[in-house]
Amino acid sequence: PAFAADHADGPGVAGEPAADILDFYAFMAPDDADRVVLIMTVSPFAGADATFSDAVNYTFWVTQAGGGNTMQVNCTFDAENVSCTGPGGAQATGAIGANVDGDSMQVFAGLRDDPFFFDLTAFQNTVGGAEADLFCLLDENREAADALAGQNALGLVISMPKAALTADGAQPLLQVWAATTRREG
Repeated sequence: PAFAADHADGPGVAGEPAADILDFYAFMAPDDADRVVLIMTVSPFAGADATFSDAVNYTFWVTQAGGGNTMQVNCTFDAENVSCTGPGGAQATGAIGANVDGDSMQVFAGLRDDPFFFDLTAFQNTVGGAEADLFCLLDENREAADALAGQNALGLVISMPKAALTADGAQPLLQVWAATTRREG
């Protein structure tokens, strides 16, 4: 069995918002087709005082489709810095809230606008049985409203060479997921 939830509704992270994964994104960098971008957002409804946990591993898992290698990009935090390691010995360490240039990996970790769009009214109407609202975003007479507008999250953004994940293009399809786990000790 698998369990999943987002935006403060997962029992496994109750009381530890810095370990609560809200969303995960993976895509080719829009300005450089030779780079992959991985993003994890955590800490729902984060305020200016929100911090990443120094007791949590923030991990992106990447498996080459068709039974290829499984790799990790792992990030940890202390009070002031983020430190990430990835395939082939890639590393980046630097200040939280700053753009960090590593040897082949770039990292940003800090407070950002929550990118998830959620029309709460349409959701409640759909769950409540108002079948017409199932297609509310296609209805030109109804304006969708983002219930998360103005809310923040902590974002962890990694940019790295596509070749490091795809065996120099030999395994171009990737299966990607993210996890937070408690650090031992």
